[in-house]
Amino acid sequence: MGTEIRVGPLSDVRDGALTAVVVGGHRLIVERRGDEVHVARNRCPHLGFSLTRGPGGLRYEDGVVQCPWHNSRFDVKTGDNLDWVTGFAGRRVPSWSRRLIGLGRRPRGLDTLSATVRDGDVYVVVE
Repeated sequence: MGTEIRVGPLSDVRDGALTAVVVGGHRLIVERRGDEVHVARNRCPHLGFSLTRGPGGLRYEDGVVQCPWHNSRFDVKTGDNLDWVTGFAGRRVPSWSRRLIGLGRRPRGLDTLSATVRDGDVYVVVE
């Protein structure tokens, strides 16, 4: 059983946007769609780099975040991997080189966390 921690006010997370936060030593990304929020660890499962900072910059649209390091794309709500290691430093690479950049790692999804909104604040459960 995890521990529930307060992330902060829902109003601090812009609707339709992705926000990076650090709470209780946990680096997280928070997605807001209206009154609904989804939270995942701010860590690409490929090599553990930040999903919000890197050479490709923050790329988020319609619930999908793209790793700024290797272009892998993930559904923030479900954590599903949509596209595994298609580039380097924000640029696309030829398909023949993707295995090399993938370093033999298999596609994995994001580590998502259970999130709720209560009394105008966002809470997550961390392990």
